Amino acid sequence: MPGPGNKRKSKASTNARARGDTKQTESDIQATSTHADSLQCLTLEEDEITRCGQLATEGHPKPERCKVHHGQYRVLYKKYKDASKVVDDVKAGSELPAKEQISRYTDWHVALKKSRWVRKYLEAIRVEKAGRHIHQRRFFLKVDDGHRRRLKLLEREMIKAVDALDALQKRAYELYQQNGSLPAMNNFEALSTAEVDLEKQSKQTTEEVLESVHNIDAFRDSTLPTPRKKALAPVPPTTPGPAVGDEDLIDMSLRVQKERMIQILKPFVDFESHIEAFGELDDAHPETESSRALREKRFFIFQQFSRRIIFHEPSLFMKSLERVSFKDLILSDDFSMEDLARFLKLFSDPLGFTLKWFKDAVLDALAISRHGTAANVGSVESRFPLLGGWVFNRSHTVSMPNEAWWLLLQMLQPPGNVENCFVRLCNNFDDLIGFLSFEALGLVPSPNFCQGDLPYGFDDPSLSRNHLSLSGIIVADMISSPNVHGPIPTNRRATKQGCMVWAEFETRAYMFGAMRNEPDAFVEAFLRELRARPDLFQVIIRSETAPGREVEVFGSGPLNNEALPAMRWRTFEAPPSPSSPFTPVSKSSKWDVFQSAMDVLYGAGIQMPFGEKKHMVFGGQKDLLGYLTMLARDIKGWFFSFKTFPVTYFAILDTVPYRDRSVLARNVSWAALRARGYAEGEYTLRKYAMASDKLFEECAHERFGWMPKDMEWGIAKMEDRMNARGSCVRDEASSPSIIYP
Repeated sequence: MPGPGNKRKSKASTNARARGDTKQTESDIQATSTHADSLQCLTLEEDEITRCGQLATEGHPKPERCKVHHGQYRVLYKKYKDASKVVDDVKAGSELPAKEQISRYTDWHVALKKSRWVRKYLEAIRVEKAGRHIHQRRFFLKVDDGHRRRLKLLEREMIKAVDALDALQKRAYELYQQNGSLPAMNNFEALSTAEVDLEKQSKQTTEEVLESVHNIDAFRDSTLPTPRKKALAPVPPTTPGPAVGDEDLIDMSLRVQKERMIQILKPFVDFESHIEAFGELDDAHPETESSRALREKRFFIFQQFSRRIIFHEPSLFMKSLERVSFKDLILSDDFSMEDLARFLKLFSDPLGFTLKWFKDAVLDALAISRHGTAANVGSVESRFPLLGGWVFNRSHTVSMPNEAWWLLLQMLQPPGNVENCFVRLCNNFDDLIGFLSFEALGLVPSPNFCQGDLPYGFDDPSLSRNHLSLSGIIVADMISSPNVHGPIPTNRRATKQGCMVWAEFETRAYMFGAMRNEPDAFVEAFLRELRARPDLFQVIIRSETAPGREVEVFGSGPLNNEALPAMRWRTFEAPPSPSSPFTPVSKSSKWDVFQSAMDVLYGAGIQMPFGEKKHMVFGGQKDLLGYLTMLARDIKGWFFSFKTFPVTYFAILDTVPYRDRSVLARNVSWAALRARGYAEGEYTLRKYAMASDKLFEECAHERFGWMPKDMEWGIAKMEDRMNARGSCVRDEASSPSIIYP
């Protein structure tokens, strides 16, 4: 690659001028005409598209650039060549510490000092890379192979340097903990297997981090988990006025990156910038005292969430030491684009591993809004000063107040089917009922298992589940009865003349969930309602504090207090009906249990009809796993996977076979409404609507009672809709709904 310089005058041309020979030959004229276009400066402007319009007066062996761009090129070339020498010296000396060497460090000061040296090496790579990229994009019309090979080498060296830097900062973080600088850090709460998996998913490889740096603008639409976000404006190029030729283009490029970092993080540093980025103030929604207080709480939440991310991310934490604010950290030379990428990766996925940190940030923010500090939310022994505020080294154990749930769910806007993630946030049964209550009031979509779209007018199972949630009953799953009943003729040979072998399946819908484990008046009343209707319910109950597999069972089975099975089958011989060859004349024989009520909880090996080992109903499974067996095996994704407090589990089966789960859900919901005192007597749709409206209104007043008067909310009642239509027929709009501010 040619370096900067001016064309040297040849001896022949000098002698010709000395002789006064100014006559141009024919070849000289042709050459001048051929290269007329090349007299224009070859450099591209800052947009890397537009070619400079000045004449080329500098360069060798012929003029290639104008005076200004040639001066910039010389500064650029010298700077990245000096950085290249540093890179080559370190690379030749193999001075980067290996992981084994790093693990033997015993003083966090030594590890941190070494990390600062690696940081300087990394910055030399960054300078050379930036210089070469500018060189090839603006000063070369064609890039040579040596230039490309050098850039690839720099990519590999950067990965090595980032890996070494991460290892050093992580080791310094570990030694800092062991030194006792962080109170009680050795007593961090243990993570479950599922949470460890979540933490692994949140981590990035070095290659992913560096790729994120190249495409940092991709985070603009995903970083902030709030519906009130606005896309940040692109950072304009840094142009320090008219160019004179001594500008440092590498420094300008790196400063643009820094400005971009500042702009992305500014909403967490400055409240007014936060409002500008996330607020939607206009003439139709003027700012009130309550709306400004709400925006302040959101701002505090983002700040506390950011503090927890920095506290738990080793490289970010070590750089935050002795920094007095977020701005102080961001503007420091230590804070790099790789650090920003790591931060944004964790910040942009609050529904992942960092969800607990976000919940704690909400509790911190409420304390700050009321008392001016979060210092007293947790124990004094667990708190640590960080960037002008306080952070705690463990998750808060206080119950979630209603305002905290509302703020968290309004900001995150979670999709459906992620309930198990929020179970992680619940420290007790009341927390879990609080979350499900806000879901029932419309802040979270219902999961797929309880959404109904039935053409024959059954009640919506999600509405029934909402009633149960508001009443204090958790429903984690509902299963409809498979449509596999008979009798149906088989191809087996009958032992009696004129008969056929028939098979018949009997299946029941069922639901699985949990109740409060401690003594509770409502739970007792609810169970009395279930026991009183064996014609509707088959029930099995299991307390987590009971020994072994001790359960309570009641229903209408052939034995006292026995529950009918979820699925059973039988075969028998009978002649076909004269009127229909697919209907037997009579049915008789003993039922064989295929899936008992106990199997719903604990599972069993499947004994298929006629000795078959597999059946299409179960997708080829050899074992039918029960809910509690799946929980014991730590199978991921189930509702109770992250639960940390005892409950009483239940499975409720429909007494009448072949019905949809929505009928069972409605009947169980009616039992809960009766137990709560909102309903009495037998079910009718109008009484159901009246009881539903009472329950929703009372719970809404309880959950939204903290709101200021100018934050209005209301309920669209189920009974009013029915009266307006002059009919008691259910439709898609007949469930209560909340009208939010």
